[in-house]
Amino acid sequence: MLSSLSVRARVGVSVAAMVLPLLALSATAVTALEGTLDRFADTADEAVEEALPLARLQTLVIQVERRGLSAILEPSPTAGADYQAARRQLQEAFGDLEGSELTEEGELVTTASARAEDAVRLLDAVLDRSAPTDGPSSAAVPQLSAIERSTEAALRALEEAEQLASADIVEEYQIAQQVQRRAVLWIVAVVLVGLVLAAAGGLHLTRVVLTPLRTLREAARRLGEGMLSHRVALPRRDEFGELGSAFNAMAGDLERSQAELTHHALHDAVTGLPNRVLLADRIRQALARSSRRGTQVALLLIDLDGFKAVNDTLGHTAGDEVLRSVADRLRLCLRPEDTAARLGGDEFAVLAEGETSAQVLGIGERILSCLRPAFVHDDRELFLTASIGIAFAVPGQDGAGEDLLRHADLAMYRAKAGGKDDLCVFDPTMHDVVEDRLRMSNELRGALDRGELALHYQPIYSIKGEPLVAVEALMRWNHPTRGAVPPSEFIPLAEANGVITTLGTWALDEACGQLRQWHDTVGTGAAGELQVSVNLSARQLADDGLADLVARTLARHDIAPHRLILEITESMMIHDVEATIRRLRELRDLGVQLAVDDFGTGYSSLGYLRQFPIDRIKIDKSFVDQLGTSQGRALAEGIINLAHSLALEPIAEGIEHEYQLAALDDLGCQLGQGYHFARPESPETITRRLAGQVQPAFTEAPA
Repeated sequence: MLSSLSVRARVGVSVAAMVLPLLALSATAVTALEGTLDRFADTADEAVEEALPLARLQTLVIQVERRGLSAILEPSPTAGADYQAARRQLQEAFGDLEGSELTEEGELVTTASARAEDAVRLLDAVLDRSAPTDGPSSAAVPQLSAIERSTEAALRALEEAEQLASADIVEEYQIAQQVQRRAVLWIVAVVLVGLVLAAAGGLHLTRVVLTPLRTLREAARRLGEGMLSHRVALPRRDEFGELGSAFNAMAGDLERSQAELTHHALHDAVTGLPNRVLLADRIRQALARSSRRGTQVALLLIDLDGFKAVNDTLGHTAGDEVLRSVADRLRLCLRPEDTAARLGGDEFAVLAEGETSAQVLGIGERILSCLRPAFVHDDRELFLTASIGIAFAVPGQDGAGEDLLRHADLAMYRAKAGGKDDLCVFDPTMHDVVEDRLRMSNELRGALDRGELALHYQPIYSIKGEPLVAVEALMRWNHPTRGAVPPSEFIPLAEANGVITTLGTWALDEACGQLRQWHDTVGTGAAGELQVSVNLSARQLADDGLADLVARTLARHDIAPHRLILEITESMMIHDVEATIRRLRELRDLGVQLAVDDFGTGYSSLGYLRQFPIDRIKIDKSFVDQLGTSQGRALAEGIINLAHSLALEPIAEGIEHEYQLAALDDLGCQLGQGYHFARPESPETITRRLAGQVQPAFTEAPA
C-alpha cells in the first residue's frame, strides 16, 4: 500500500510515526513532572501551615510568661498592658489552630492550650492579688512555680507537636521524591523510545528517499562518464519512479543524439559517405588486418576534373547535386567491403583490401568509366572526368596510414598533370619531385632580394608587318644552380606560397619603369606610343587596393595610363564576379586597358564578356596551332568575330608559322605575338629593336 503513495505522503507517514509516540510519551512525562512539582508545592505549603504556627505558639507562650512575670515583679501600667496584649495574641493563635487540619498534633496542641491557659489563669490571679507597687507577696511564690510548670508543660506539648509535624513533612517529601524519580524514568523512557523511533524512521527514510537518490546519483555519474546506455531501475509509482523514467528517457535521447553526432562527425554531410576521419580509422584497421593476414591495402584518391567550373558557374546547389551523384556512382561500381569516402571539395577516396595490383587498377578503370557519362542538372548535361592516384601500403611501418594518403595524393597530381581522365600509381621517385618543389618554393621567397628575377619582353606586332605595337612583360628566374627556371614551374609555386603578390607588385613597377626608360632613351617613333602588358595574379585582383597601387605606379614613372595593359585569365573572371567587375572598372576609370589572356581555354561566356569592362582578348596558342585544319580555322574565326562584335581587339598568341600569320590576316586579326616574330627578349634587345637595329625575325619556328 505504501508503495502507491507519493514520496511526500510516505515521508509524512514516517515523520508522524516518529513524532506522535514521542508527543504522547512526552505529555505523560510532563504530566508526571508537573505532579512532582505540585507535590513539592503541597509539601512546602503544609510545612508552612503546620510548622510555623506551632513555632509561633511556643514563642507566644514564652512571651506571655515573661511579660506576666515582668508585670508581677515590676508592676506598671505598661507592663500590665504588654502582658494583656501578649495574652490576647496567645489566645488568638490557639483559636486559629482550632480549625486547622491537625491530626496527631491536635491533641498535643489542645494539651499545650490547656497548660497555657493554666499558666495565664495563675498569672492573672497573682496579678490580681499583687499590690501595684509592692510586687508579689510571699504567698504568690508557690503560684509562680506552678506558672513555670504549666508553661514548661505547654512548651513540651508544642515541641512534641512540632516534631510530629516535621515527621509528616519528611514523609511527604519522600513521597514527592518517589514521584520525581518516576517522572525522570518516564523522561528517560521517552528519550530511548525517541531514539528507537528516530532510528526506525531514519531507516525508513533511507529506503524511501536516500536509496533511490543514490541510485540516481550513480546513474548520473555513469552518464557523465559517457555510459549513455546505462538505465535506472526504479520500479516505483512515486516521484522517484517518475524521475527514474524521465532520467531513462533523457539518457535514451542523449544516446540517440550522440549516435547522430558521431555519425555526422564521421560522415560527409553532402554525400553521406565516410569522411576523412572515418577513412583514417578504416585505413588503420585495414593495415592491422593486412599485417595479420599478409594481404595488400590500396588507396585510390579521386579528384574530379572540371568540378570547379560547375561550382563557379552553376552555384553550390548544382555542385552538391553533382557530388551526390558521384557518390552514388561510386557505391554502384565498388564491392560492399570497399570503403568510399569524400575527403572534401571534389576529392574522393576508395579503400580496397585483399586485392592484387591488377585488380586495384581494374577498380580505378571502373571508376573512370562510371564517371564519364554526363551528369544531368536542370535538364542540362554536365561532363566531368577524374584523375586518380593509387598507392599501396607497406604494413608494419610507422605512419603507414599517413604515407598511404600522401602517396596517393602525389600520384593523383601526377595523373592530373599528365592530362586528366587518367590514373597513376605512386612511384617513390615522386617524393623527390615533391621535395624539390618544396626546396624551390623556399628558394623563391628570397629570389627577388637576391636579384635572381628579371623581366623579359615579348614583342607584339601588327600582323600586316607594321612597327612594334606593344610588349608583354614575362618574368624569368635565373637560379644560381638550377639555371633558367621556366615560369610554368615557379609561377604556380609563387601562387601557392603567397609570394606572387610581392612578385606581381615588383613586375608592375619594373615594367612601368622600363617603359619610361625606353621613352626617355629612344625618344619618338615606336617608343613614343609603345604599350606594355603586365599579367595580374588572382591574389592581386582580389586586393581592393589594386587600383591605388596602379595609380601610384603610373604617377611615379610618369606613364600615360593607356600605355599600360593589364592581363587577367578567364578563370579569374568567374570568382566573386561583382567584386571583380568593381575592381576592373576602377582600373578602367584610370585609363588602363584590360585584356583577357588565353581566351577560349576557360569557362567565360558571352554574358561574362559583356559584363566585364575589357578591351582585348588574347586568342590562346592552342587555337592558333589548329589553324591548319578546317575545324581549327572555324574556331579561331568564331573567336575573332565574337571579339569584333563586342568591340574588342583580338590578339593571337603563339604564332610560329607563316601560314598561321596568313590565316589570321584573312580572318581579320590585326595583332599577334609568337616565335615567328620574336622570342621574349631582354630590355636591352627591345631597346635596339625600338631603335630599328633589330627587325622582326619572320622565321619559321623549329619543328
